[in-house]
Amino acid sequence: MSACCSDTSCDVSFTSIGDGCPRCGKKGRSLDPITLKALLTSAALRRGLSKNARFCATEDCPIVYFDNAVSFTEDDLIVRVHAKHPHADDVFVCYCFEYTPGTIREETAHTGVSSASREITGEVKQEHCACEVKNPKGTCCLGDVAMVEKEMKRWLDERKQLLAKSI
Repeated sequence: MSACCSDTSCDVSFTSIGDGCPRCGKKGRSLDPITLKALLTSAALRRGLSKNARFCATEDCPIVYFDNAVSFTEDDLIVRVHAKHPHADDVFVCYCFEYTPGTIREETAHTGVSSASREITGEVKQEHCACEVKNPKGTCCLGDVAMVEKEMKRWLDERKQLLAKSI
């Protein structure tokens, strides 16, 4: 629940409707309406909001947010969504501190390891993050960052093996 709420008016429990995405059918994650308010375009905001909004993380599904009355695609947001483009080098995986798979790959290539998770963890401990309003998932990015780091480490290891074989 966001700080703007003084009662249960921002309760995001999903009791009145199904939690499956209307396009792909996969279960969506509930999120605070403040996330939608922060990330939807003005035109999308005018279409209405729900206290029961869900986030669809399915990569090949165009729906980002949905409920029983309205759905929103990436075109309705002011940012691109990492979950919809997990391999795109230029889409933020960390929206608060602007890490992308590309920046993580570059650091991994130069140093052999990424410091993104460590640095983000330090910022979170200092309460410098704003995940609920910057990340389209409405949650902390550290799990996604760790997956990208693991993928980039695997990429680097494969690259080293290929170089070793070519020598």
